[in-house]
Amino acid sequence: MNPWDLNEPDPTDAGTMGTIPGPVIECEVGDTVLVHFRNMDIQAMDPQSPNRVHSLHPHGFVFERAQDGAYPLSPPDQDQPVPAAEAAAWAGVLDPRGILKQGDRVPPGGTFTYRWETFGWPTTAGVWLYHDHSICDMENVGLGAIGIIVIHNPADDRNEVDIRLPNDPTSADPALLPGGSPNGSPITDDCIPLGGLPILPHHLAGLGAPPPPGMPGNGGGPTSVAEHAKHAARAKGREPRLERVTTVGGLRLELDEDLRTALGVWCPTYHQPPSKALYLQLFHMLAGVDRMTINGRVFLGNTPTLIAGLDTRMRFGVVGMGDDIHTFHIHGHRWTIPGPDGADPETIQASPQVRAVSQFEDTRVFGPADSMAFTIDGAPGSFTRAGGPEADQSIGEWHMHCHVLMHMMNGMMGSHMIIRGGELVEGLPEGVPCEMGGGHTGDHPDEAQTHEVVMQHSQYVPPSMSVHVGDQVRFVNQDNNAHTVDWDTAGVLPNSPNINGPGGRLPASVRAEADHDPGDRSRAAPTPRHRLPVRDAARA
Repeated sequence: MNPWDLNEPDPTDAGTMGTIPGPVIECEVGDTVLVHFRNMDIQAMDPQSPNRVHSLHPHGFVFERAQDGAYPLSPPDQDQPVPAAEAAAWAGVLDPRGILKQGDRVPPGGTFTYRWETFGWPTTAGVWLYHDHSICDMENVGLGAIGIIVIHNPADDRNEVDIRLPNDPTSADPALLPGGSPNGSPITDDCIPLGGLPILPHHLAGLGAPPPPGMPGNGGGPTSVAEHAKHAARAKGREPRLERVTTVGGLRLELDEDLRTALGVWCPTYHQPPSKALYLQLFHMLAGVDRMTINGRVFLGNTPTLIAGLDTRMRFGVVGMGDDIHTFHIHGHRWTIPGPDGADPETIQASPQVRAVSQFEDTRVFGPADSMAFTIDGAPGSFTRAGGPEADQSIGEWHMHCHVLMHMMNGMMGSHMIIRGGELVEGLPEGVPCEMGGGHTGDHPDEAQTHEVVMQHSQYVPPSMSVHVGDQVRFVNQDNNAHTVDWDTAGVLPNSPNINGPGGRLPASVRAEADHDPGDRSRAAPTPRHRLPVRDAARA
């Protein structure tokens, strides 16, 4: 999505189900785009349920009605008969029982090919949205059936940023990607030789341990020594010997074969930032998340931390979806919105879309399905860069957020970091929770609540829980086996003795004290809460 996002999830990691927003559909003015869509909905419900049909509806393109993907008004496509292999899937959704596919109701196991046009019109250029527009589209969009379209304008040599290879528009230019990979991390590892520094026996306790707090990985990057090594191997072809890596005083040391001396220290550093970058962001609500998200994530350290250099040409594409009006605001930087010349339709249609049509601004309002694209020239001397005209004046981390304050307080905040490249990676600034009204904020009740976690079938039910400061959590064992409640964050809460079942419970409920989540760099998190991993020592 944003290769130079410090907190971008790695889609090659095990357990990743997909991305939010979905895959970027990218082309340029003059292209025809064919999207081969297959419905792979595997929800546990009746295969013939109309709630499982899906579609793709685009913004920005020009298309015929059959390619609209808008239920229930898109007519059958005369060029796409239902093949025998898909007949059973389509039988339950075509009404009357037709023989032609309809792109507004693609069933599980069914396919549809959408054809979208630009006709060479510069008016199609920009950043747009695509999303499910079939039955239950609101729920499906909230679950991630949404993505971003980028239509490049080759005529706009002032604002356009295209990081694709000129001879292969389906691939990004490795020279503009972190470590040459679209899935790379902006962070790599360098090994500084130590020449066999002796260690003490207790230093071996850190073998295989994850990086300490403040190291990259606690806010969305690699989260273990193994994952750090994987990112380093992508970039330099050098991988630490994991069985010999120990963490001592915040340093990751690689030991000799006898585990007696340290041969080198592995230091995370930033890759050289790109000369140009495309940053795409979706401001929306996500099903099951009671916060405001950017690209499906909330709060600094999780939301995008976008990396750029001292002279990076930065193209931003910002899209909104949901029920709310947002503003995009980035500290220190400024921009103008490009648009057409002329005042009549004919002149507008033929215009290269390069004239500034907005005032000089650092905040812009946008709403549901609204989108905008603009470019910030980060080169020294540019009036759009942060800090000032001198080369080093833009260096550092700059706030980037929705300026609807309630939205920002609910997680819709990220940051933009300007670096030289090669600097040592260290913990970024962290905020503190905002406590008001006795520890509760917004419309949360002031009185403490009691929550219950059931231990049954060797599982905690529910498996995770968010509580307010002052709330009580009661653990009840409904198994025939004994269980315990142990906290992996040592010393924060006491571990329990064995709890016999069925019906056994802790002698006293656990009380949630104020505690800042180290994985959440929010400047003002509205509700302090524990995010402490729980394990069961009796069943380990």
